[in-house]
Amino acid sequence: MSSGKKYHFEDYVERANAAGSVEALFKVFVDTVKLHGLDRTIFSLSTEHNDIGVPAQLGLIHNYPRDWMDYYFENGFDRIDPVLIHASQKVGMFEWKEIPRYLDLRKKQRLCLNLGEEAGLHNGLGILMRGPSNQTAGIALATVETNDAFDGNIDLVSAYCHHFYARFKHLNERPAPAGPNLFLTEKERDILSLAAHGNNDAIIADTLNMSVHTVDSHMRKIFRKLECNNRITAIVKALTLGLIHL
Repeated sequence: MSSGKKYHFEDYVERANAAGSVEALFKVFVDTVKLHGLDRTIFSLSTEHNDIGVPAQLGLIHNYPRDWMDYYFENGFDRIDPVLIHASQKVGMFEWKEIPRYLDLRKKQRLCLNLGEEAGLHNGLGILMRGPSNQTAGIALATVETNDAFDGNIDLVSAYCHHFYARFKHLNERPAPAGPNLFLTEKERDILSLAAHGNNDAIIADTLNMSVHTVDSHMRKIFRKLECNNRITAIVKALTLGLIHL
């Protein structure tokens, strides 16, 4: 890692939620993932985000080398980039080096990966994140140094990415009254708060004196209200909206 200091997820959430602009949020994100050894970041919207009025755009905000980005688009790499193709077929965060095992790469695709490394993008990671109404966004991370400085904490870095995406959408929201589906009952808040601290359904059930089946039922209601389909996204969205606190 590039620093001996290491933030916990709640530290990141506090700093990211205090960011008043996308640029400030991106700086918090970049500074945080650097602590895990990742110093190159690019954020893209893979689909139109009409609910916040932001069109699809590859490289919406990034700290990639400008010369590489210009060359990338001039040569049409955005249309054949194997990282983008693999991300669309992958669940969760992945390492770029695994791509040749899953895709039969054409010459130009191999060239894209090789030239990216020559431009200073090494040891890459990628993740595709899904929002409501089939929205998707992606984050890619890499290291300037050839040696892999990443500390390997994929789960935590993945959580940062999901929170960044949720917070990005929140910062771009159009003014509107809060909808009724954003209300969580006290029991739902208790369950999600316990889940946010890493507790499984059995521990949550025992703590709140209810059955595991009841916990699962409440969690499914939470997913519907927050328009998400997994626990980590529900936790991140609830934290971003201030519905629960760590």
